[in-house]
Amino acid sequence: MNKIFTLCLLLSSFATSFLSIPALADQEVTSKGAVCVVDDGFRVVLIEELITGKLSLPGGLIDVGETPQQAAERETWEEAGLVVTAKEQLYKDDKATFFRCVSDSEIVVFDLQTNDGLFRIPSWFSPHYGIETEAVYLSEPYKITPEQYRYPQQLKLLQHWFAKLLDSDNQITWVTDLIGQASDIHQAELGLLMSLRESINSLPTVINTSIKIFFTIINETGTEAFFYFLFIVALVYFGRGTALTLLFGIVLTVIFTELAKLGLALPRPFVYVPQLQLTQANGFGMPSMSAMLATVIYGVFYLALKKRDLAPALLNRFVLFFVGLIITQSIAQVWLGIHFLTDAIVGIALGAMVIVHFSNLQKKHGDLLYRVIESIQFWLIIAIISSGIAFTMQYMNYLYMAAICWGVVLAILISKGVVIKSLKTRVITLLTLFVVILLTRYGVNVLLDSLESSSLIVLMVKAIANFSLIFVIIVLATWLPCRLESKKA
Repeated sequence: MNKIFTLCLLLSSFATSFLSIPALADQEVTSKGAVCVVDDGFRVVLIEELITGKLSLPGGLIDVGETPQQAAERETWEEAGLVVTAKEQLYKDDKATFFRCVSDSEIVVFDLQTNDGLFRIPSWFSPHYGIETEAVYLSEPYKITPEQYRYPQQLKLLQHWFAKLLDSDNQITWVTDLIGQASDIHQAELGLLMSLRESINSLPTVINTSIKIFFTIINETGTEAFFYFLFIVALVYFGRGTALTLLFGIVLTVIFTELAKLGLALPRPFVYVPQLQLTQANGFGMPSMSAMLATVIYGVFYLALKKRDLAPALLNRFVLFFVGLIITQSIAQVWLGIHFLTDAIVGIALGAMVIVHFSNLQKKHGDLLYRVIESIQFWLIIAIISSGIAFTMQYMNYLYMAAICWGVVLAILISKGVVIKSLKTRVITLLTLFVVILLTRYGVNVLLDSLESSSLIVLMVKAIANFSLIFVIIVLATWLPCRLESKKA
């Protein structure tokens, strides 16, 4: 009986498996996304993503009502600025369908190679430039390492497809520069900058290198880490009111300049002449965020010093020092090829307008202005507004500013500002907060390296890091001095 039962079970299993084969064969894999492989036979067009910093093929999710071919063509235009037609299907899985695509026009490529051996493709006119796309390149797949590429498994496919030379309908036009595409005033500025570079390059190597190092160091005063450092200096030496005024100026400047840049869509110098770029920068250039930030930040410090009734001669020295820093930083960014002179001038002018307006409000309302900026109600309003902008515009810097604002709201809710009188306590607090910033930034970088290179994950990690860091800095600047003073007592 057991043998008969076993035999029937085996026969029924076989019949079920046999009958299910046609059904499985009829099931077609449905892809969530579509990707374009645009090539010239051995090199492919690659996108450098702004959020992750990784390379990938142009592509994205398929919208409702779109065919995979239409999605691939749309994404390639939005990310790379290339109008293409999706031809043969190369590969398909549940994540994406890969098409070999042909550009409707010649692909313009700069003949200057980057340090990684890539050739840059002009893309400032693409809809997602400076939002999702940092740069577009043409490169042989074998030159790309798994660490550089967002999807390592996809890279293996690319390297396999282009292991030998293929026929291609895409035509490449090589150019040295695109100065003729710039506006008249930018063409004049590019000519002056290139002449200046040639003059400096003709100097002895030691002098030439020293100038480059000097401007590179000065340019670091316009980075996120330096602004955090200035915030803790204001927090420790001038108090919470000045520090939060400074932070409000930073948030306002970042949001305003990013909106202005996207609206004006004026490229940076290296977009027209790649060899001008000597340091990292992304997105559009007008107005210069760094120039406006520097003007606003040092302007807030000037107003804070003015409140302390310093001697006119000493105050004038601070003014000269701050003005010198702003001008030197702006010159550095022009020389490094990341801003036009007009970008810097407009940025400084906008920053000066903010400081003049704030100074007038301070004269009219006095300390009341600082008490308002210190209040939780003020920052709650700013947090809601910045969150609305981030949700509407869906851009990473708006999200980071919103995260910072919510961190301030929580910090104000659970702590009160203190006046640090002891020099020793100030130094210890300043150094402690500086170490916190360094450790946080290092920890975030390590965490991002260990996680999957997903845009959503990167955004979440950096937003949480900004929220946590500003919260910890403000709370620690209250708790630590009290702790140190209580030990003395």
